Amino acid sequence: MWRHGGPRLPLLARAGPYIPLRCPHPQPKMPASQSHGWSACYYSIGPAIRPFRLERNPAGVRPAAHREHRGARMPSTTTRAIAVGNRIRLSATEAAYCAELERIVGLAAPHLAPGRPNLICLTEMLGLPVALTGGRAALARRAPTSTLALGLLAAAYQAEVRAARRRWPGISLARALLLARADALYRPFARTLSRLAHRHHAHIVATTLAPRLAGALSLADNTPGQVEAAGPEIYNAALVFGPDGSLLGRVDKVYLTHGEIASLDLTAGALEDVRVIPTEAGRLGVAISLDAFTPDYLRRLDSLGAQIVVQPDANDQPWAAPSALCDWQPREWQDSTLGSIQPRYPHLRYNICAMQTGAFFEVVFDGQSSVTSRDAAPPSGPAGRYIGVDEWRDSHTGEWFSGGFLGLAPWVTPDPVVREPWLTLAQRRARLATTGRALRPEDYRESVIWADLDLEG
Repeated sequence: MWRHGGPRLPLLARAGPYIPLRCPHPQPKMPASQSHGWSACYYSIGPAIRPFRLERNPAGVRPAAHREHRGARMPSTTTRAIAVGNRIRLSATEAAYCAELERIVGLAAPHLAPGRPNLICLTEMLGLPVALTGGRAALARRAPTSTLALGLLAAAYQAEVRAARRRWPGISLARALLLARADALYRPFARTLSRLAHRHHAHIVATTLAPRLAGALSLADNTPGQVEAAGPEIYNAALVFGPDGSLLGRVDKVYLTHGEIASLDLTAGALEDVRVIPTEAGRLGVAISLDAFTPDYLRRLDSLGAQIVVQPDANDQPWAAPSALCDWQPREWQDSTLGSIQPRYPHLRYNICAMQTGAFFEVVFDGQSSVTSRDAAPPSGPAGRYIGVDEWRDSHTGEWFSGGFLGLAPWVTPDPVVREPWLTLAQRRARLATTGRALRPEDYRESVIWADLDLEG
């Protein structure tokens, strides 16, 4: 989240696996008001290749290619992993935000597997838009930039901001604003995801901005004002819900980005506090965005016996472009989604990464959600790779990667090499970058990918 940019706030702070490939069919636009029930275009790479179109599915009916699995009980060591890369949207009311969470989780519902554990990975900062709900935030929602929006939000909640600064003298205005909106950032987010985890009998992982709570929160009670901060710290926190709706654990992000520190004044979690969460779906090691790129963090998860790296993410840099640290952003992303499951981390076998897309004011999120396995075969061609990537090795060390993708979301356009295999890597990237620069907020696509993870052995 906001790895090298983000809003500047001078006022506030100093089946078998499934791989989505190129769809040969025209893809209809997804109306914002009718987006529930749409599913992306994928190819099954199981025993048969079955392309199926992006189509309306209002009843949540499983695509025909998957119906044969309904009712078939799988071994308890097989987990269905689903990553939902939603397009970020602002909501006018808290109820509308909760409905948006239902819509996002509903995108995963047709791909849940009966008779086995299901794990749904949602994106980073999924709770952020709820801070801008309500009548007092109306002007902030109409602001042209995130800097102005958060400034207007602070003005709208100036009494609560002042109260936070009196309680904890010396905190920044950015921190005080997040503390003033702590109830909104945590309560509807946690309560709604708890209810949805229970409804779908699935494990759900997602992140919001949250303090440490002064007392236990009743997930059954939605009365505003329940969340009281135990201290002045605000974390980028992942919550893990079990299939009965219970909160199984919380993991705070340890390695913060420049934007999270300079713009939002977030607090870094402590590496020694990171815990692996044992579940029916496997031993989950949550690594929020930059944590999944960091060897110290991955060694911590491996030492605790994690099997699945769960990576909620929100990349605020252009996807089809160089990054601040690499000649091509998707190539750098391999350092997390593949780099986190290399043999040097013996217990870490799978990575599931859900990437936010779309625009939060002028801040644009983009990327390709993925599920990777150390035991999967590396791709022999452009299929099963990020766009514009040929190199199958670490962008910093040059070490060759083991493993490959079990599921990979499509970008807004296929890699040109799929249709024109004679293109050089530079030509492909130039074309992709041209497309990326022309994207409008409504052009960013949502995706749902899924794969079955064998946790035996």
